[in-house]
Amino acid sequence: MPKTAESDRSVWIVPAVFAAFAALRIFARGTPLDHWVPKWDTWAIILAMLVLQQLFSYSRAVSQRSMLPRDVISTLVNLYVTGFLTGLLLLPLLNYVPEHYFGRKLLVASPEQFGPLWLQFILVLVMISFVRYWVHRFQHSNEFLWKLHSYHHQVQDLQGTNTLVSHPIDFALRNVVVYLVLGIIGFDPFVILVAVPLSNVSGTFSHCGAGLRAGLLNYFLVTPEVHRWHHSAQTPEGHKYSCNYGVEFSFWDIVFGTFYLPQKDGETLQPEHIGHPSSNADEPNYLKLLLVPLGLYPRKRLARVPDAELKSS
Repeated sequence: MPKTAESDRSVWIVPAVFAAFAALRIFARGTPLDHWVPKWDTWAIILAMLVLQQLFSYSRAVSQRSMLPRDVISTLVNLYVTGFLTGLLLLPLLNYVPEHYFGRKLLVASPEQFGPLWLQFILVLVMISFVRYWVHRFQHSNEFLWKLHSYHHQVQDLQGTNTLVSHPIDFALRNVVVYLVLGIIGFDPFVILVAVPLSNVSGTFSHCGAGLRAGLLNYFLVTPEVHRWHHSAQTPEGHKYSCNYGVEFSFWDIVFGTFYLPQKDGETLQPEHIGHPSSNADEPNYLKLLLVPLGLYPRKRLARVPDAELKSS
């Protein structure tokens, strides 16, 4: 029988997974695997989440099988189409700025201006996480951006399969644009090659539906325990829109007062229900997910006129 969240007290699994994928990404950089299987690291994390969900069941898990076709389509679109199209549209504009105003392809003349590689690595991670925190937070407070983002909050449970369920524009704003901007700043390419995939480890794994505890790691990285409260159907008291907006690191929420992870008798509590704060039902139709926020989905189909009426007219 799989272990439940209540019976599982091992806090080493989550940090072990993070460490394993971080090491795998570092040592596998530049290998043919990147060319043979694009985005293999994301698929590997999703597969690991699916395995852990079978081994450590979550007591409040809700079946997501009916949403699987939608999940697969959204995952494929956001992994292989959204980034490509966003780069196609934005890179000419982003490249124009340094070339027009500085007479070069990058904003800085040399990566050495940022210091040694280890310092650049820290700077990149801090920049990525800081920008994504505020973009994510703004996606909850801006009416139009919330229309795009709210579909991600209609999922009834966090699962490995619905990690990338998001409107493409919403996904691009939070997960693509910041990396395009980094590319023209002028950091050492090696640093970006390592830091960018590493920044996605916790952001992806945060959707793991396994009943795992993370202990003190909750206060540094965005773990499933932390992220479930962000997806709570009921906004915690004292928080206007939501809580735990961090994508990679939870310390930004601690710094800006949006962190929420209640404890009782030494145990970390989890929300009763996950879902849309306005109780909107989950949407299995990917076309609706894509078009409704933009006002492009037809509300009613034209009724077919009976043949008899056509003949009589």
